[in-house]
Amino acid sequence: MIQSQKLVSPAVWFFYAVIVFEFLFMITPFALYFYSAYAPALNVLNSSPYTAWLTGFFLPHFSQTRSSLLPFLNAAGWWLAYFGLALFLLSAIQLYGSKLLRRDSVDSIFYRYVRHPQYLALAILGLGTTLIWPRFFVLITFVTMLFLYRILARIEEKNCLRKYGPSYGEYLLKTAMFLPRLTPRKSDQTALRQVSHPAWFGLMMYVIVLTAAVVSGLGLREHMLDKVSAIYQDRRAIISPALLPGPELLDIYQVAATVPDVGLYSAAASPPLLVYVVPGEWYLPDLPLDSHELVRQRGGHGTPTQFKRQHYRVLFTSIRSHSQQARGRDILRKAYAFNPLLLVDVDMKSRIVTDVSEPPGSVVWGDISPPLF
Repeated sequence: MIQSQKLVSPAVWFFYAVIVFEFLFMITPFALYFYSAYAPALNVLNSSPYTAWLTGFFLPHFSQTRSSLLPFLNAAGWWLAYFGLALFLLSAIQLYGSKLLRRDSVDSIFYRYVRHPQYLALAILGLGTTLIWPRFFVLITFVTMLFLYRILARIEEKNCLRKYGPSYGEYLLKTAMFLPRLTPRKSDQTALRQVSHPAWFGLMMYVIVLTAAVVSGLGLREHMLDKVSAIYQDRRAIISPALLPGPELLDIYQVAATVPDVGLYSAAASPPLLVYVVPGEWYLPDLPLDSHELVRQRGGHGTPTQFKRQHYRVLFTSIRSHSQQARGRDILRKAYAFNPLLLVDVDMKSRIVTDVSEPPGSVVWGDISPPLF
């Protein structure tokens, strides 16, 4: 039993570290250093067509949408993350405070309602960070972590039964494992028996839940792609992070496409193009629009809903994909990153190109798989 705990516990913390790594990227000024260690793992996944999809996002990160679901999910992610973190810290204080006071067991406050409030808190925090930084890889990690938590919780409970005997059995009887129970169990044998299923049953349930989570993620991505401002053509996808009407988006692109170099990048032998049309007043560190020094100085995102519909920056990129024949919406579905090609500034009042420049070779965090929409 002790050997099983030694094997499961490091696995739990490994999967949790993956999720927290993404969260630290979001909320700290040290993102560049985190990704210098994290990027190689993402690039390994991108090296195969069977794993490249794992680094993709199933929810928009910087694009506005017409979906009423996205604002709810974004807000829920942050609230869940903060609530989970607070619950974890408070339950940890209670647990380790009891150890310092040399109490045999803890069964009050949080532990009065659930047997494992710290695992519950970490699960809530993990769900929040998955919604905040929604890679498929993070989603799979989250589901895996939940199943490992249950295994570890069962191991700990069996150890406590041996250590504390009937008193802990009574605690199992009246207290739920993770979610508070409205009524106590009627049979005092149910909790004490510690019913265990064969390994194949647990593996089957894991596969079922994981498949449902991935399918749900794919469905969410399709829903959001329907709700963003985008035009899908044969060999190019044109997307605006701001909500622009289709005719206006196409008009801006056509003015930018008058630059001769754009025709060279559109050759039949070239990779499909992913084109971003960004309002001139917007600032997006997730796209290589500005110098890295300027990005570090600004920090965060600047995406005002109200902006002057005159100046736009049009970023032309070629996709990195294992499916170079992708067409239309598949360009966004199949791409795992992009190569910046050309940055064109346009003035739509005069319908002229005001500047053509070479964009930075990557986003500020280096050669990684950034969110694509």
